[in-house]
Amino acid sequence: MPREGALQRRPRGMRRGRVGTWAVEPGPPLRRHRPSRLLDLLVAVGESLERAVDPEVAAWTVLVALTAGEGLGFNRAFLLLAQDKELRGFLGIGPRNREEAFRLWADISHHQVRPMDGLHEPDPAAIAGERQRHAATLAALTVSSPHDCHAWRRAFVAHANHPQPSVRRWTEVLDSRALLVVPLLSGDEPWGVVLADNFVTAAPIYLGTVEAAETLAHVLRAAIERTGLLRRLRDEEQRGLATEHAEMLLATARSLTDALVNPLSIAGGTARELAAAPPSEPAELLPRLRVIAESISRIEEHVSRLAQGLASRANGGQRQEVELGELAERVVERFRPLALERHVRLVCYRPARRVRVAATPEAAERCVETLVANALAACQEQRGEIQVAVSEEGDWGRLQVADTGPSLETELRRAPFAGSMSMRRGSSGLGLASLRALAEAMGGKVGYDESDAGWVRFALLLRRWS
Repeated sequence: MPREGALQRRPRGMRRGRVGTWAVEPGPPLRRHRPSRLLDLLVAVGESLERAVDPEVAAWTVLVALTAGEGLGFNRAFLLLAQDKELRGFLGIGPRNREEAFRLWADISHHQVRPMDGLHEPDPAAIAGERQRHAATLAALTVSSPHDCHAWRRAFVAHANHPQPSVRRWTEVLDSRALLVVPLLSGDEPWGVVLADNFVTAAPIYLGTVEAAETLAHVLRAAIERTGLLRRLRDEEQRGLATEHAEMLLATARSLTDALVNPLSIAGGTARELAAAPPSEPAELLPRLRVIAESISRIEEHVSRLAQGLASRANGGQRQEVELGELAERVVERFRPLALERHVRLVCYRPARRVRVAATPEAAERCVETLVANALAACQEQRGEIQVAVSEEGDWGRLQVADTGPSLETELRRAPFAGSMSMRRGSSGLGLASLRALAEAMGGKVGYDESDAGWVRFALLLRRWS
């Protein structure tokens, strides 16, 4: 969207710096009459991202904020993500050429559309259409991960003569005279890049706008990591349930075939004989009816035994030796970037001695991820603390997740693991009831207490490996 004020043929307000880079002058604030505009924008974006459960929706939300007139007002914006040693085009927002830009902006002005108003109810079809519309551009923007990305510590505005080939490629593909590049790193490796420019209006890019765009880009990274994790957890849970159901159905079919075929054949054969040649004397009828009754009793016994076996069948696969301390550290490190973004202190305590338990590795990992995700959701509004601790407790290995978030609701506190998929506010969609089911399927159990003021504790206990 064009910034309020003007169509400029060249980027005034910028001076030429070192080769290939435009130095950015401080310039005026985003809106002189709205000094809190950036804060309002971040609040609106943050509220929308809290409801996002899909990485594409998260990316679309922030790119709209970059390009909307009531946002940062760039003409267009793109997100590239590091995948398989490449920076791949993921999503783009905005017009593809100048003619399309003027048509789009005229239509928005005529209908008085405010793109930011649509953040609370994203349209999946519109997002998919936007991605398809920019498919060719996104493919052209894809480059092999530059080896010198570690030098991109801050956002910068690049020119067509930039010394790095990847940046020159982006300015060439986008035909951009001044391109904002916001790098996002994971250690010294690229995590993603946000690109934005004013290819139609040539409006200047001021320092305040660069800093605001960089803030939004980091918010976007946290949101994509969160939604990506939730999607993976959801997919793994669905795959696990589908596999479990398929195995149960197959086992049921085999059991029914093996256990019921003989009594059914006997009962059916006897009934057919009676139907074909009914006996004239009651004394001859009773023995045959007794055969049918006994066969039916055998069928009932087999069905009852089968139902009991299905009810106690484990959800996961074969139990293996799992080192609980290593599992805890692995999950904590996975959540640490998100905890840092939310200003939540996340620590992990494990004993020097290895705590080996019998568990299905995938199910155990899902249990720990659920506990940490729920604790992080509880602490997100008050910069709390989460402690993950591993210990031994008799024949059990214990993994405890304690957080300083609010207590559970009264009803849920009475029986936290008895419900369906619901739990305390900020639910990630993975309920405490499913956590208990996974634990019990591995021969374990779960616990909960709030005996220490200010702390909410959940525990996963699994049998020690022997």
